[in-house]
Amino acid sequence: MIHGTLLGRLLCDFALVVLIVTLAPGCQGEGKASQQFEQEQLGATKKPKRKPGQPEPYVGDFPSLAKVNIRNAVLEELGSGLEYPWAFEFISDRELLLTEFAGTMKIFNIQTRSMDAVEGLPSLPLSRGQIGLMDVALHPDFASNGIIYFSHAVQNESNPELHATGVSRAVLRNGGLSDVERIFLAAPYGKSLSNFGGALAFESEGFLYIATGDRSLRDHAQDGGLLTVKIIRLTDDGDTPPDNPFVDDADVDNRIFALGVRNPQGLYFDPLTGVLYETEHGPMGGDEVNIIEGGRNYGWPVITYGANYTTQRIGVGTAVAGMEQPLFYFLPCVATSPIAVYRGAMFPEWNGDLLVGPLKGARIHKLGLVNGAILSEHRILEEMKGRVRDIKISADGSIYILSQKGGRIYRLYRDLQSAELENPRERKGSDIYRMACATCHSDGSELFPQSSDKQAWGDKLAQGRETLEKHAIEGYGSMPPRGLCEGCSDTEIKAAVGFMIERLQ
Repeated sequence: MIHGTLLGRLLCDFALVVLIVTLAPGCQGEGKASQQFEQEQLGATKKPKRKPGQPEPYVGDFPSLAKVNIRNAVLEELGSGLEYPWAFEFISDRELLLTEFAGTMKIFNIQTRSMDAVEGLPSLPLSRGQIGLMDVALHPDFASNGIIYFSHAVQNESNPELHATGVSRAVLRNGGLSDVERIFLAAPYGKSLSNFGGALAFESEGFLYIATGDRSLRDHAQDGGLLTVKIIRLTDDGDTPPDNPFVDDADVDNRIFALGVRNPQGLYFDPLTGVLYETEHGPMGGDEVNIIEGGRNYGWPVITYGANYTTQRIGVGTAVAGMEQPLFYFLPCVATSPIAVYRGAMFPEWNGDLLVGPLKGARIHKLGLVNGAILSEHRILEEMKGRVRDIKISADGSIYILSQKGGRIYRLYRDLQSAELENPRERKGSDIYRMACATCHSDGSELFPQSSDKQAWGDKLAQGRETLEKHAIEGYGSMPPRGLCEGCSDTEIKAAVGFMIERLQ
C-alpha cells in the first residue's frame, strides 16, 4: 500500500535517513530506547546516556502523543456515566447533545458538568445486537430553527423480528423534542441484528447524507433498487435533490448518492475542501476510509482488502475497473467508527489530518493527509483505554472525544495562554547543534565534513561566518534548509553555526 511508497521516498533522502536513525529510537535501536524509557518510569537513579541529538526520554502521562512530538497537551475528563453512548454534537459553545444506544438523549453542560435527559424522544425498538439509537446531526440553521436529525433502528409493524435503519428529525427546544417525524427508511427490512450503518452528515449547501449498512446481506450492495449498503443524499426535509447522480437511471433509487459500501459508521463533511469522508467496517480486515463522490461505486462485496470470517476470499480481489479504491485501509481490522478532519489553532501541526476512532483497540488513528494522499499513520491517545465512539473539534481547536468505557467525555487541549507557548525559550547554539547538526557532522560519516576535522572546514571557514549562517538557513548542497530543524529560529541556527566555529577554532 502507500506505506511502502512513502518508505521508498524517505530512503532516497540520505540526510533524512541519518536524522531518523539518530533521533528516532523507535525506528532504530528500539530495544535501547525501551530500556531508557523503563528506567525513567521506574525512577532509576542512574541517568541513561544519550547520543548527540537524542532527546530526554518522555516521562509524562501521554507517551503516545510524545511519539508525534506533542508534549504539552492535557486530556481532561469532563464527565462520565453515560450508558453505551454513540454520538454527540455541539448545540452551543457550552453544551453537548449526546445519544445513548438504549434510546435516550442527554444534554451535557461543559461548564457545570451537569447531565439532563431530553424529553419527547419517540419509543424506539431496543433489542439484541445493534438495534437502538445511533447518530445525531444538527440542521445547518440549528441556531435559529432548533432542528436535529437522528438515526435509529425501525421495527417492522407486521413482523417484529425484522428491522431497518431509519432517520427522524425533530425540533429541540428547552430540553425537549417536538414535531418528531421520520423522514427516511432504508428498505428492505431484515432479520440481521447488525450492520445498520447510521452515520449522518450535512454538507455546506444543506443536503443530508445518510450511510446505511448491508444488514449482513452483502449482495444488496450492488442492487440499485435497495437503500441498504448505500450513501443516501436528501434535502433537509427528506426529499430527493434534483441533482442527485442517479435521478435519470431507472435501475437506481433516486435517493442514492453512492453505492458499494459495507457498514459505514463515520461520515464527515469538510467545509474547507468540500470533501465528504466515510469510514466503514470491513469483514475480517479491510476497514476503509473513503472519499465519497456522487455516482461512484466503492466495490463491496466485489472488491475488498478483507476476508470472510472463515478466512476465505470475498469477491474477485482488491481492484476492478470502475470501482473506487479506499483512501486508506486497515489490516488487521480496527472497527472504524467516527472520523473528523482537524481544523483549529490548538494543534496546528495536525491541520488537515484525519482523526479516526476505532472500536477495537482503544485509541485514535491520526492519518497524515498531504495532497489527497495518506502519508503517515500514528496511533495516539491509547492511554484512554476505551472504545472511541465520536470525535468533534470545538471552535477553539480542542478535540472532544466520546468513549464507550465508563461513558466518558474527554477534552484534549493545550493552554494557548501559557508562557511556554507564547514565549518559547530561545535555545542555545550547543543545544541546536546536538539536536540537528551533530546527526551529520559528528557521526563519523565521510560524506559530511566533521566538526572535529578543522582541515575539512578550511575553505568553508574562509567564506566567513555570514556565508555559513546563510547556507545553514537556506540550505547548501546536500544539506536541506535549516538542516532539518524546521522549528528553529534564525537566531538559534546562527547560534549553532557559532558553536561549530568555536569548536573548530
